Formats: sequence, structure tokens, C-alpha cells
Amino acid sequence: MKIISTDNFDRESIADTLIAENVHEYYAKYIAEFLQAKYGGENASRYYKTVADNYQLWGGMAEFV
Repeated sequence: MKIISTDNFDRESIADTLIAENVHEYYAKYIAEFLQAKYGGENASRYYKTVADNYQLWGGMAEFV
């Protein structure tokens, strides 16, 4: 599993950020929940979540150029 941070407001111009990869699913879930509780929130700019290892990160504006 990968742990990533995405734009909390789903703006296409903001790129995803890789936090960690190759993390066991059990630990990835708790790490993402911790990050979301500590640094995320309703008004935070980033949202933390887990995704599959084959997930391609969104490149933000680089995807459009």
C-alpha cells in the first residue's frame, strides 16, 4: 500500500504527494488515520489516505502541460 496526501478540495491543479510506499495494509491504515487526525481536517489543505501500490500519483499542472 501507498500512503499519499491529496488536495482536500479536489482541485486538479494540485499534485498528489507520496508519503510512504510498500507499507503493509494493516499499518498503512493506521498511519493514514493518524496523519489525517493530526494534520488533516475539514479545513486543511491536504487529505491523507491509502491507495494500492499500482496507483499513479496525480501530477497537478504537469498533467496539463
